[in-house]
Amino acid sequence: MNDRGRVPFALIGVLLLVTSGTLAVSVSTHDAGTDTSTDRAVGGAAAAATTELRGAADAAATAAAAEPTTTPANTTAGRALDSEQPFRDSLRLRVYLRALDRVDGTTFERDGTVVSASLPDVEPTREGYREAIQRVEVERAGKEDTALAVELTGLSLTVSRENQTVAETERSPSVVVANPALSLHDRTERFERRANAPVTRSGLSQRLTARLYPIAWSRGYAQYGGAPIATVLGTRHIELATNDALLAEQRTAFGAADPAGDRGVAAAGRRVATTDLLAGVGGDEEWTDMVLEAADELGPDPPDKQPVGTWREEPEADDVTVDVGASADTAFADLVGSTGTDELARVIERAHTVEARVVAETDRTDRRADTDGSPGSDWELVADRSHESVSVESAGGQPPAADDWATRDGAAFDATVVERVTRTWSDGNETTTTGGVIEREYHVRVAAQARTKPIAGVPFGPLERFEAATERAVSQAVARGDGLDGAAATAASSDRLQATAAATAPRSVSRSDVEMAVEATHETARNRSVTAAAPAVGTGRVNPPDRLRTALEADREQFIVDADPKPAVRTKRAAQLAYLDGVDASLSERETAHDGAADGIDDTVGEHIDPSRLDGALAAHRQAAKPPTESYADPAGTVSFEVETAPSYLTTSAVERDRIDARGGGSVYPLATRNVNLFPSLHDPVADSLFDRIPFFGTERTSLSRAASTLAAADPDEHGYDRLASAVAASSRYVRGDVAAALIDAGVAPDEAMAALEADGGTAEEALRLANGTAVDQAVEAVEGNVDDSRLETEATAALSAALKRDDARPPAEPVDELHERTREQYADELEGTLADGLEAGEERARERLLGESMGAMPAGFPLAPIPGYWYATVNVWYVDIAGTYERFAVRSNRGGPQAATTYLRDGRTATVAHDGKTAVLGSGERVSFRTETAVVVVVPPGPRGVGDTDGTIDERAAGWPP
Repeated sequence: MNDRGRVPFALIGVLLLVTSGTLAVSVSTHDAGTDTSTDRAVGGAAAAATTELRGAADAAATAAAAEPTTTPANTTAGRALDSEQPFRDSLRLRVYLRALDRVDGTTFERDGTVVSASLPDVEPTREGYREAIQRVEVERAGKEDTALAVELTGLSLTVSRENQTVAETERSPSVVVANPALSLHDRTERFERRANAPVTRSGLSQRLTARLYPIAWSRGYAQYGGAPIATVLGTRHIELATNDALLAEQRTAFGAADPAGDRGVAAAGRRVATTDLLAGVGGDEEWTDMVLEAADELGPDPPDKQPVGTWREEPEADDVTVDVGASADTAFADLVGSTGTDELARVIERAHTVEARVVAETDRTDRRADTDGSPGSDWELVADRSHESVSVESAGGQPPAADDWATRDGAAFDATVVERVTRTWSDGNETTTTGGVIEREYHVRVAAQARTKPIAGVPFGPLERFEAATERAVSQAVARGDGLDGAAATAASSDRLQATAAATAPRSVSRSDVEMAVEATHETARNRSVTAAAPAVGTGRVNPPDRLRTALEADREQFIVDADPKPAVRTKRAAQLAYLDGVDASLSERETAHDGAADGIDDTVGEHIDPSRLDGALAAHRQAAKPPTESYADPAGTVSFEVETAPSYLTTSAVERDRIDARGGGSVYPLATRNVNLFPSLHDPVADSLFDRIPFFGTERTSLSRAASTLAAADPDEHGYDRLASAVAASSRYVRGDVAAALIDAGVAPDEAMAALEADGGTAEEALRLANGTAVDQAVEAVEGNVDDSRLETEATAALSAALKRDDARPPAEPVDELHERTREQYADELEGTLADGLEAGEERARERLLGESMGAMPAGFPLAPIPGYWYATVNVWYVDIAGTYERFAVRSNRGGPQAATTYLRDGRTATVAHDGKTAVLGSGERVSFRTETAVVVVVPPGPRGVGDTDGTIDERAAGWPP
């Protein structure tokens, strides 16, 4: 026995007793209050009217669900509906008209007393229908909001005896009926609202993103690993994920989903997982047959285990880890002079340098002036000359002191400054001269001070360890000040005392010991890394170099020796800090490059989807990696629902309406999709515009990696191949020469250095080995003799990174672009022909023979800072836009008992209501439809293949697009 769907009738009885006896107005010509027979008659009439109202409400709700009004018609009745709530108003009107038909004219007789029930008539005008609507209130009721509460106002009860009216009363009866029509409508509206919600809000778009990401991630990584995948994310993948997400939304709204849809998703998922390994296109008749018919082979229930992309699966590597890496190598090579000036020698010298100065403090003690004034008001000053002399005498007092400076000598003086003034005046042809003397007296304290040359982050050293250098520096400073008394005279006459000197002491520690200390810091810093969500890194929401800089700065003291004034320790600490400053500068360059690329990616994505919605899509990516518990318990509680849709699985191919028993003729495209791969090539205009934002890139030249990848993918017989091969070979020679020079500087014999960099393979292979850094690894392994491998690798890597930035290492972009475009067009034609022949998984050998080696080499995606050691990821973004319509969307309730099920049906049909023997058009129940968008981001490690669609189709649109 199924008890679901039953509203307890005891509860209805209580509600009836409470609500049906509400007295609104009473007008009487007889004292009816004292007449018990009248009371009994009125009560009986009210009960009968309420019973009829209950039946009218139930019938009206069932009719409203069968023909729901979601869009009012431009008719008399349609214009009476509130456009903000057309279904509720149509239900209210249906209730009133049925109540008018069933309640109006009802009579009840008892002991000669007759009570007649009546309702105001409804004029067939907009105002008349509106008044009828306003006489009815409807709300959801019951514990689970699955019942319907109805209140009717304006019910008049007329009491008569012997054909004489003795009383009139007005009632507002209320009833609760076990009809979930309003709940069905509200749940369907919620389903449709969530299906159209932006990706920043819960709904279809977030679910779609969470399902597309595992598909794109798994296929993208397979492509990166060498699998012959030309389309990472295709129409059929979007179709599958959309349908599965829609089923999840059905469960959220109704506690159940269309079982035929479940079977369709299961069948489609298996087909995609086993046969759609190359292109992922959809839309043919065979595919439609498979998902709409072959799904029945799975039986009445969907399988527990769904294929990839349906139930959300956690990718194995959803994060990107970026280390300091080559920034540490570059900083070390720059410090020790492998790439230019020997900065380490400067640091060591500064750590052993003493600086000295002579300073003075003056206090004026007296001033006297004896000068002539102006000879008269008619005289004009034409010349003013002065001569100053200074005399000093020793005096008592202590020399001045200063923080961080040691006073090595000092004295105090009394200084007298005598200024003689001569002024010349004129009055016409006459001139005269006036003069005078001004005397100023000062007390001057002078000191000769010294300290070790300051180094940020390093304590000052003891001068006792550099005594000879200190004496030299102090003596030179005093001499430059013309002695202490001369410095006092200078200080008294002006503020321009400048007497400084410096002297360097012999090294207290060997260079090799200092280098060893820096190497220890280098090894520790090089391995420092940060981890962030791959999609966030790929779209610039997270800047790994910036995080690395912050992490290194926070832990800087962990990488260096403790602060100590001992000369050897100071020197090592100074060198280590200089090295870390170099690492920070390199990371800052990487940070700027990442910001530039991120801005370009953001702008490119922003052409398709609002940046705020991209953030919502990224949040949905993380939901795919860490799915929350998804409960499919019946949200409707005591009433169960069944969902039936047509088509149950929305295909991107055409479907005949007759086939799915839908209204109307012809065919429809249930689902329309658009899928834009934003970075299908390293050479398209979008990528070029992004490279322009990176400081060391430009569009006139391209990276050796990009050029070599294109050359590797191209047919040697293709026009332009030889031109590009020549340019790539020239760039490779330049880079190889710089790396060889670094090996030689590190102690490798010239012949051995060149031999270590030689390798078998063609032009493209050699260039790729240089571009991705494997040439350095192989060279270090090949070198023999007493050479430090770690030091050798560091300096060679730094030389490689520096070389690859220079124009000589970057082939011209024009031949790369031209050959790439020809190659992609060729592959697109071959791929189209192959798919037309029915390429499936069983033809693995044919696919690999046709496309495997070359297609895998086609570079795609956008590399984040593509410099060996700095290139830490390649990103690609797919913009997905979907629109779909269910030709029929039905939800059926199980009400239990003898009551018939209530079915809410949306299939575009016209909603009408009978009134006075005529049919009034209310509007229509528009088909359930949706449109939403999202973005899917895939990030793979650095490498020549990258990730992206390389089949020649950038903007893939299903047959039904635009919707």
